[in-house]
Amino acid sequence: MIDNTLQKYLARRSFRFLPLLLLALITAASAALNYLNIQGHAFHMARHCAEGITRLVVDARTWNAEHGGVYVPVSEKNQPNPYLQRPNRDLVTSEGLQLTMINPAYMTRQIGEITRRQAGLVTHLTSSTPLNPLNAPDPWEREVLERFAAGDRQARLELQREEGGEMFRYMAPLWVEESCLSCHTKENYRVGDLRGGISISFAAAPHYELLFSQKKLMFWGHLLGFLAMGTLLTLLLNRLRRQWLAMETLLAEQENTIAQRTQNLERSNEELRDFAYIASHDLQEPLRTIVAFGDRLMLKHADQLDEKARDYLERMQSAAIRMRQLIEDLLAYSRFTSKEQKSERVDLNLVLQEVRDDLAHSLKERGGRLEIGALATVNKADRSQLHRLFLNLIGNALKFQAEGVQPLVRVGMGATDGRWLAIVIEDNGIGFDEKYLDRIFRPFQRLHGRGQYQGTGMGLAICKKIVENHQGELKASSQPGSGTVFTVILPLSP
Repeated sequence: MIDNTLQKYLARRSFRFLPLLLLALITAASAALNYLNIQGHAFHMARHCAEGITRLVVDARTWNAEHGGVYVPVSEKNQPNPYLQRPNRDLVTSEGLQLTMINPAYMTRQIGEITRRQAGLVTHLTSSTPLNPLNAPDPWEREVLERFAAGDRQARLELQREEGGEMFRYMAPLWVEESCLSCHTKENYRVGDLRGGISISFAAAPHYELLFSQKKLMFWGHLLGFLAMGTLLTLLLNRLRRQWLAMETLLAEQENTIAQRTQNLERSNEELRDFAYIASHDLQEPLRTIVAFGDRLMLKHADQLDEKARDYLERMQSAAIRMRQLIEDLLAYSRFTSKEQKSERVDLNLVLQEVRDDLAHSLKERGGRLEIGALATVNKADRSQLHRLFLNLIGNALKFQAEGVQPLVRVGMGATDGRWLAIVIEDNGIGFDEKYLDRIFRPFQRLHGRGQYQGTGMGLAICKKIVENHQGELKASSQPGSGTVFTVILPLSP
């Protein structure tokens, strides 16, 4: 379907329009984002500038406060501060020179006058309760001071439009320090209280002009990039169209070849399955003959054989029986690998009940106990395969037991998320070291000798193959001497 859609698209005369439109939209979006990013750089530059100036002013105020104020000669610019009520505000030197104290607030106002004249920068010391009317806040400053008073400790930067153009306005809070209390004893301030703020205003145009060349370069870069990528994209699309049209015949030939080879492969697999079944059937026939004649020798001529001969005969029969079981398990594994499985709703409660009936003799003989909890129904499964799966797993749990221990096997539901079904088979058997987890599900793999536990080493391999046939997963966890837990995970959805 995708190939047909692409073929129809490439056949159109306007097939280049959509990719070029998409490229144009991506280029425009990139240019817009870069423009906003450059604009943001101007804002960040303004913030760094304002923060630097504020830091210098605050450091100068701190130096002044820590030294208890600075005395300067009285002049037209340095008149005594009428709002500074201190006994030693004014002094006269022995030479008759009149001095007046410049406190941090007075010094801040003088710094603001200098920056206003030389740099067009307005620095304003303000407070909600100013002693000097010149320090009264304007509406914007009052709003920011209210934010500071409400607990907002972050400095504020805004871009405002005024008659002279766009202006950056910045304001940082001033907090009462220990050195401030010498001048503000009457106001009952405590260290850490909000004293006011420092407001800085400066034109935005110089900051944006610094970035104008970046905007211009960005614009031309995106335009040239669009033209280059558009040309390259058009060439690639034209080439793709030519190649696609040229490959149609080749693809059709390849599809015919693949179909023929698939048919041959299926026929070969079918012949191999038939060969395996016939060969296994022919192999079992002489084994049955060996076992049958061995039984006759044991029944009719046992008294004519010495103990050594009887031992040889028993070993021969045991090997023949083991070979026959091995062939049967190999056939079963082959069938589960190649056989097309049935698909039906399977009630696991009924399957486990049938397994219990099949293992009734073994349970009674070993004195074991099988506890089965309430199980669910699988929507799409092969009943016979699931029967073999649980028969093998529970049969192994009954078989691999320590001497003198009564087997106990529990089957129940595990945790599920609504899409998967987990069935847990737990036993009290001998267990195994988990370093062998990668071996136990392989064909013909055994962790114990035949003299200890009977078997061909195919049981768990068949179980894994059955679970994989159902698009599920088989997990195991164990510790030597502490039993084993097998978890069968099957899909619930059809």
